[in-house]
Amino acid sequence: MRRLGKSAALQPGDRLEKVDFPGSIWIVARLIETRHQLPHAVVVYQKIRSETRMLAVSTLLNEGFYRRLAAPLAPIS
Repeated sequence: MRRLGKSAALQPGDRLEKVDFPGSIWIVARLIETRHQLPHAVVVYQKIRSETRMLAVSTLLNEGFYRRLAAPLAPIS
């Protein structure tokens, strides 16, 4: 898989919190990069694992929308 500059800043397992909804934590499940589209990531809602979204990596890296959280001390199950 080729890596683009910004998407390398996100990795599967990264945890992000929505700025306007504290406590809403999303986990990067996988990155999607194609030749003709901007990089996207599939994220999973930590509280309801069946809830997923596909968002542009640029949105996830925008500090006005999401902030990155420190890695958890123990794996999330």
